[in-house]
Amino acid sequence: MPLSRRDAKRRIANARSAEDTFSLGLRLYTGEMVPKDFVEATQHFRAAADLGHALAQSMLGRSYSRGEGNDRDDEKAAHWFRLSADQGFAVAQYDLGERLFAGLGVAVNHVEAVRYYRLAADQGVFQAMHNLGTCYSLGQGVQQDYYEGARYYCLAANMGCARAQCVLGHRYLSGQGVLLDVGEAARWWRLSADQGNAGAQLSLGALLVGDFTGDARVPTDLRAGAKLLASAAQCVEPQYAAARLQALEALLRHADKREVVGACCIGCGATHGLKRCVKCNKARFCGMVCMRQMWPTHKRCCKEWAAQRDSEEEPTTKDSEDAVDVATLLIKELKRWLDLLEISYAGVL
Repeated sequence: MPLSRRDAKRRIANARSAEDTFSLGLRLYTGEMVPKDFVEATQHFRAAADLGHALAQSMLGRSYSRGEGNDRDDEKAAHWFRLSADQGFAVAQYDLGERLFAGLGVAVNHVEAVRYYRLAADQGVFQAMHNLGTCYSLGQGVQQDYYEGARYYCLAANMGCARAQCVLGHRYLSGQGVLLDVGEAARWWRLSADQGNAGAQLSLGALLVGDFTGDARVPTDLRAGAKLLASAAQCVEPQYAAARLQALEALLRHADKREVVGACCIGCGATHGLKRCVKCNKARFCGMVCMRQMWPTHKRCCKEWAAQRDSEEEPTTKDSEDAVDVATLLIKELKRWLDLLEISYAGVL
């Protein structure tokens, strides 16, 4: 049924009012040109959301999910995300999929979560592509399909998703859903590690120090691998706690290699402000705490390296005699040339 002229004008006025209200709320939320105020921003989001503004509904859902501007309420967050998602807003579709998958404010429904993930992925949300890859790999909400999972991981990875790049590296290492290719695994791990992903730093570091079977395209590089492991060991983000512990374990496994102990503190992974071991002058530690803690591990190598250093620094008797002979010959040759030039060398030598 066509709208009357009056109804059409009212809808246009409401749309303009909703957009203006949302814009002001967004400025208050971000602090753009006005002081940041989550409470007042949420009030504007609610006013615009009540008028059917999809972005405002999504932002109101985010406010409830984070407890910004009002008390945290997962049920209300899911409600506003659904209203926005059903209008086709991609970010809200992804957020609603997350809540359906985890059961935050709604009953767990993996099938419905996959549906919303797919809607968001079709609009270019790479986080949704990554989650679809996980769903297909684990068979949650869909029939398990490693190849389809790898396809979605690849789509997300090509859009710059660090998590997908890390997972795709593991797929190439194991040949799960793709052809086994260690060089390609290293390439994806490096892209992810450059974005600060501790899991990728751990995996690429372990590959470079020789923990994985490599190929000619990925030569062993103990120093570079140790630095990557150190970066993973220094990560403090909660989701990378397991990667941090594994990186420290990997550093300990290679504590007998000079390149590793010289690149970072094997006790904590620190790379700045390090002090060398006074005995071997090879290993480096961040301080006395790590030095004492790592001494039982470092002790055997320390004695061996110290002995090698002493043997290198102290010349043998034969070497000393050879050095004297060479110096004497040089002096004699210099005197001969000075004689030829009729220059007195008494004041020279």
